[in-house]
Amino acid sequence: MNKISEIEKMIAQGHLNEARDLLDELLKNEPQNSRGWFLLGGIYRRHQMWGDAINAYNKAKLIDPAGPAAAAVESIYDILRFVNADLMNP
Repeated sequence: MNKISEIEKMIAQGHLNEARDLLDELLKNEPQNSRGWFLLGGIYRRHQMWGDAINAYNKAKLIDPAGPAAAAVESIYDILRFVNADLMNP
């Protein structure tokens, strides 16, 4: 099993902190690994660390413009732009 597959399995099992540690190590050695940046963005997203998620996804997008990171960035912006009128005007 390669490192990315191992990390994906850890994320699927909910071991986000351990997966993030492995991704940090991987990306130090492979800074052009777009899948690694994408997975790191997903971990940050799950923790609602929006700025960090956007930064990680943007790194993935720069490396692989045709990859899934562009859609992920847009979905975060959609979340951040969402306004619930009922909550804003009680």
